[in-house]
Amino acid sequence: MKKLCLKDILDYLKQEQIAYNFQEGESSGEFYELASLFAPVNGGFYFFTGREFHFPVEKSLVLCSQHLNSGNSEIIVKDVDIQLVYYRLLSHFFPETSTGEIHQWVEIHPEAKIGQNVQIDAFCVIGKCEIGDDVVIGSHTKIYDGTIIGRRTIIESGSVIGTRGIAWTWNEDQSEKVLQPQLGGVKIGKGCVLSAQTVIVRGSINENTVIGDHSYLAAGCRLGHGTVIGDYVHMANAIITGGNTQIGNYSFIGSGAVFRPKVKLDENTIVGAGSVVVKNTSQSGMTLMGVPAKETETKDELSGMPKPKK
Repeated sequence: MKKLCLKDILDYLKQEQIAYNFQEGESSGEFYELASLFAPVNGGFYFFTGREFHFPVEKSLVLCSQHLNSGNSEIIVKDVDIQLVYYRLLSHFFPETSTGEIHQWVEIHPEAKIGQNVQIDAFCVIGKCEIGDDVVIGSHTKIYDGTIIGRRTIIESGSVIGTRGIAWTWNEDQSEKVLQPQLGGVKIGKGCVLSAQTVIVRGSINENTVIGDHSYLAAGCRLGHGTVIGDYVHMANAIITGGNTQIGNYSFIGSGAVFRPKVKLDENTIVGAGSVVVKNTSQSGMTLMGVPAKETETKDELSGMPKPKK
């Protein structure tokens, strides 16, 4: 159970020059438990972006944009993104950063290049690769030769980065399969998060499998050889790409989506959960849904989708 002191919360808002109005509730407390409205508890600290607060919580603290008449204590801020303030506040008090410790039960190639303040947990195997500053690598992760990892990236437990893919052809009488050597590498940008049991196949010949800056892959994603993921892409759980898939910047891919090899998505594409993508998008800003996925226009200002940086 993690708690925050009311004074610390208000001091943070002052430090960040966020104007607020504090309204004390019926039973104002000094400490509040970090909690989600999907799992409400009394005495929690929440953010709420709506107008009508009907959640069964008491003696709690709510970050909001208007008075809710909820009976709880409220921190009312105007002209700011409530969710963004809440996330930054929690990140300030509970940062997910490297400890700078490399566990004694880690195997590291003698020619690996390890940056400053890198955390590598127990039972990892690190090949001849380059790891940038402030990277965190969770336990039981394997990093193959030819991998480059940008600074401040987090790779969580049980992941495999740079494993081989399978490309083959038949011999002359089709009695035996002949494998193509997998000679490429993997490049992961800065500020990425690869959740548990992510598997990244290396490029097949002279290519690299690439993940752009600040892209997030949820647990269980699988990227085929030569896949190129742009910057600020979010991939939900258990997504699988075929070889040489390309996904443009700022795209959002729903859970369980599957990509045919060589498919190309433009920037700001949304792919619905469970979709099977077999064709290129016609332009940026489209939504793909279904099996096989069909293309429709994305509605304007869709929640959760950023505006591309110019």
